[in-house]
Amino acid sequence: MKKIIMLVSLLATLNVTGISQKTKFQDISGAWEVVGDQSASLNIIDSSSIEFTFLGEKKTITGYSIDLSKSPCWLDFSATDSASAFKVKSIVQRVGEDVLKWQLFIDEERSPYFTSGRGEVFYLKKVKPSAGVVASTTQ
Repeated sequence: MKKIIMLVSLLATLNVTGISQKTKFQDISGAWEVVGDQSASLNIIDSSSIEFTFLGEKKTITGYSIDLSKSPCWLDFSATDSASAFKVKSIVQRVGEDVLKWQLFIDEERSPYFTSGRGEVFYLKKVKPSAGVVASTTQ
């Protein structure tokens, strides 16, 4: 009986630990480039600004929402380019310290999980800030 109580306690502790490890905004914010394609990028600047570049053209984001309570997270936005306006539903998940998995569903229903049946899957690598040159002033 003592072993069963200890096992239940351990499982409850593991469950609480797993729940507390939800994705935070800081986990996905920053500048990200599509692996293998320098002409596509996602820049999550802050809670009110996102930049999206595709085929070398920066798209204007007119509004977005992020649902971090879901796993993978839901990231939806509307964008315009020189030709048209479009809505993007997407899912995003951090798969490494500097890697995101991102699936886009443009003008189609979102899948709640990653799938090969719909949308396009991209892997994004975090852009490291380049080291600035510090100028020294000596007199």
